Amino acid sequence: MNSKRSCVCVVLFLFVAAILVIFTGMAVNQLKEDYAEEKQFVNIQNEAQTMNDNNIVDKLRKRNKDVIGYLKIPNTTISYPVMQTKDNPDFYLDHDIDKNYSFYGTPYLSAYCDLEKSDNLIIYGHNINGGKMFGALTQYRNEKFYKQHKEILFTTKGKKKFKIFSVISVNKNDFPYWKFVMEQDEPDYDKFINKAKKYSIYNIDIMPKYGEKILTLSTCDNSRGDDYRFVVFAVELVE
Repeated sequence: MNSKRSCVCVVLFLFVAAILVIFTGMAVNQLKEDYAEEKQFVNIQNEAQTMNDNNIVDKLRKRNKDVIGYLKIPNTTISYPVMQTKDNPDFYLDHDIDKNYSFYGTPYLSAYCDLEKSDNLIIYGHNINGGKMFGALTQYRNEKFYKQHKEILFTTKGKKKFKIFSVISVNKNDFPYWKFVMEQDEPDYDKFINKAKKYSIYNIDIMPKYGEKILTLSTCDNSRGDDYRFVVFAVELVE
């Protein structure tokens, strides 16, 4: 009896050990993949720091024609190329700049947006735990952080500055901001702006005017559930 019990214990031990080895291997592989993906973005960010913004966009476009711009929030970790694939809207949700599968994905412009014509440019990015990728946007919950990082830079054919006017965490069904790309008329534009201001976590004394272009940065709000989005709205500064 003791011999049988010993055999069972040995088998169980070996089974558990094998499971641990498998999971350890998977964890190590995931860490390697995460490191490789982060290093890729760091390399791009380092290049962007040493180059004119227009030049980094031109260089990245030669690497991949789907690059349509470069997004940066000064003095934050937000510094990324922006992609767009109108024929496959969410392709870069899980692909890197070289079109390889990526858990991190790459920030991308909504397929419904036109850089020149759209009144609202909507850029999506993953909220990776630990504040990576667009997870860094959730720091805007803190009004002090907003006051230190009010401007967003978006370079396409030239660098444009946008000033944040609303920060929200909202159920996507309560406020389908992602549907607003082109205004129908002035009341339609004002209705969208008023709703964005209504949901703002704190008051920001900026009110966009009809005809001014909007930039929307959107990510999941992991702390609130699958249907919640954390969104930062900004209006273009025309100098």
